[in-house]
Formats: sequence, C-alpha cells, structure tokens
Amino acid sequence: MSAEKAIDIKNLTITTQGGRTLVDNISLHLNKGEILGVVGESGSGKTLTAKTIMNLLPENLVCKAQSFCVLGADYLTMEKKAKKALVGSKVGYVPQNTGSYLHPMIKIKDQIADGYLLYTKNNLEEALQRARRLVSAVGIRDTERLLKSYPWQLSGGMRQRVNIAMSLMNKPRLIVADEPTTALDSTVQMQVVDLLKAVNAQHETPVLMISHDLGLVKYYCQRIVVMYAGQIMEEAPVDEVFANPKHPYTRALIKVIPSLNMKKGERLAEIPGQITAKRSAGPGCVFKERCSYCQSACERDIEVKKVNDKHFYRCALDL
Repeated sequence: MSAEKAIDIKNLTITTQGGRTLVDNISLHLNKGEILGVVGESGSGKTLTAKTIMNLLPENLVCKAQSFCVLGADYLTMEKKAKKALVGSKVGYVPQNTGSYLHPMIKIKDQIADGYLLYTKNNLEEALQRARRLVSAVGIRDTERLLKSYPWQLSGGMRQRVNIAMSLMNKPRLIVADEPTTALDSTVQMQVVDLLKAVNAQHETPVLMISHDLGLVKYYCQRIVVMYAGQIMEEAPVDEVFANPKHPYTRALIKVIPSLNMKKGERLAEIPGQITAKRSAGPGCVFKERCSYCQSACERDIEVKKVNDKHFYRCALDL
C-alpha cells in the first residue's frame, strides 16, 4: 500500500451467507489529506462498504477482497483485537443510524469520553474538557445539559451532532462519515460539514464522506465515487463529474439536484423505477432497467472505461 493512501481496497465483494451479492468487486482508495465523496441511492452498497472499513460488518455477511488496507494496516492478515484497536484509536466514525449507535441508558458524557479514556490514557476531566469543546463546535450551546442527558432525551439531530463530536475525540487519522448531515437543518448541515473540512485542512485528515446528496458532496469533496446496486458506476475529480459526467446514472443524479433557477410549479426531476439488486438485474448493466439510454449493448458484460488517469466509468455506451 502507498504511504499516501489512507484506504486502499481492491476487488471487495460482500455477500449474504446465501450467496446474494450486496457489494460487487469494487476497488476504492482514499489519499492522504483528501475528502472523497461516495454517492448513490439507498441500497447501493455505500454503508456496507463503510461498515467493512470500520470493522462493523454484520456477522451474517461474508467479505472478500484481493487487498484491504486501512492506514497502512492489512485487514486481511491482522487479528481482530488489533483491528479493533486501530479503528478505536485512529479512525473517527459518524454512523448513519444515530439511534442504534448510542446506548440509550448511558449518559452522553460517559459515552463520549469512553473511547478517549481507553485509547489516550488521559483522565476524565481532560476527556470532558475536550468533549465540551467539540459539542460546542457542532452547534450545541448548552453543553453541560447535553453531557448529562441520555440519548433518548435528545432529538435525532442532536444525537447526530453528538456522533460527530465523538468521531473527533481521539484526533483521528481518518474519518468515515456516513450521511453526516442526516436529521440536521441546512444551517447546522453547513456548520458540521465545515467542521469536518476544517479538520481535514488543519491536520490533512482524510475524510470518506458517504451521502445521497450529490449537491453537498460537490462543495466539500475533491473526488467522487458513484455507486449503484453494489457497483461503482463512475469515479472522477468533482469538477470532471459535473462538467463531463459519462455514466447515465451520474447524469440522472446531477439532474435531480434542486436548482434556484427552477420556475414556480416546476416539478423536481426524478429517476424512474427502483434500485435493482445485482442478483435480479440479469446480465449486463445493473442500471439498464432505469436508463433512458439503454441499448442492446447494455445486455452484455460491461467493462470499465477510462477517460483519463483519474476518470473511470462503467458503461457500454460512449456518451
């Protein structure tokens, strides 16, 4: 693995024990100091990929890869205990499901300090001082009341901000943020993502930002990976994705971003149909049933095409 890559995954496949493919042979890398956006609809495999990186993949799923390195550590050979220690001490995680990640019967101050005390060996007062600074940085004013609260006493948006603060407690060398702006209003969305960007700028901390919001990713990421039905459809620097999107799915995602130039009464664009599981899609492109460009060539196996050294896409057509 290159020393410049915080994440370096080749040919990752995730299946159920019954053999159903959920993530299909994807390769993904995150460079040092980079903010990478992974976008796509629900069911595209984004969260499963994040959970695999965080060593949180459910036990009923099977993960295989040609290589899988995080912060220079080889996930395929290291012991479970070492992997847990690496993630706990060096990787910050903002989960998608705020309700299940926080224990309902443990106060926030104890949960937010727990990992810090375990991995830094500092004392409780130092942990709480850092916690106060971070929860304030994510827009929480009454920090003392929040720290003494239980998760069930907080709104979804407040729990999300607690999770973001927790992800930064150990000064991580890598941040994995899965839908970090879920349940937040637009003002707080900008505040928390600005915080992640500031951490990235000040410490060159790489950020893997997972989102269904291509508009958000456009303004905060340097590079974008577009996923659909467990496959990577397109990968390119942000500017290229928006100036020259090659895959029809990427084009469709860009089209559904609301515009300030929309006329009164004009309906938002939408992608017809629903995401298709890899097993149900049959041969050829997994997006073909929803694609307005679909042709007979799309029924055959699809190879990855290269626009340049940084821009790739999986499509039978030259659009």
